[in-house]
Parts: sequence; C-alpha cells; structure tokens
Amino acid sequence: MLTVSTTRFGDILIEEDRVIHFPEGLLGFPDQKAYIIQQHKPGSSFYWLQSVDLPHLAFVIINPFLGEKDYLKELPPSDQSYFNGIEDGRTLALALVTIKPESVPPLTMNLVGPLIINLETRTGRQVVLSSTRYTCKHPLIFSQ
Repeated sequence: MLTVSTTRFGDILIEEDRVIHFPEGLLGFPDQKAYIIQQHKPGSSFYWLQSVDLPHLAFVIINPFLGEKDYLKELPPSDQSYFNGIEDGRTLALALVTIKPESVPPLTMNLVGPLIINLETRTGRQVVLSSTRYTCKHPLIFSQ
C-alpha cells in the first residue's frame, strides 16, 4: 500500500498498482512521472490526475468521448494510431480540463494534447496531435 498526500483529498491510501507512470512526464512537468487517477466524487464524469510526489499538483481530466463522440473519426489516420487499444479496453484516453467560470464557455478540454494510458503496463504518455480541427480549448459540452 502507498500513501499519496493531496491538497484536495488529504492522504489517500492506495494499492501501488494504481500508480500510472509517465516516463516523459507531462507537458510543462517533465520531472513528475508518477500519478494516480482519483474520481472527483461518486457519479461524476470528472476525475483528478494527481501527482504521487507533489500534493498540490493535480489536473482535472475527463473522457474526451463524453464531450466529443466522434473525436477519433475526426483525426487523421496518423494520429488515430495513438489510440490503438481503446476499442478493447487496453488503452484509456483522457483530456485535461480547464475550468474558468468567468469565461464562455466555462469548461474546455485539451483535445490536441490527450493523455493516452496503457492499462496493461500502467504507463502513460501525453501526445500532441499533428493535424486536427480540435484545439487545446475545445468547449466541453456533454454529447447526448
């Protein structure tokens, strides 16, 4: 068991196999390589990508397909290859969320730099898509 200290949830006791390793870190945080995913609250679509080593470093994340059902269909084949394994549950894609209540729209998600996590190896990578109509501030509107 591992204790992860957080500023949002206090100390969390987790199984060590919940840690996701990002060998390259995330954009802007190359030295932070170990994270856990913590649900915001039961039933929420939002999660936190929480650093294992820095209690104050956490990102709001969401499944990008909740806000953009055709996300992969809109990507060129060269970028779709990053998402191999999504269909059979071996790979997880997540989008970083920005919350600015004073802005319109108040919620955006980064669809240019998604997080791709191999669930079998517990390793992740933030990729930068080469050619997409999406932006790093794509409006987050839940699809029906």
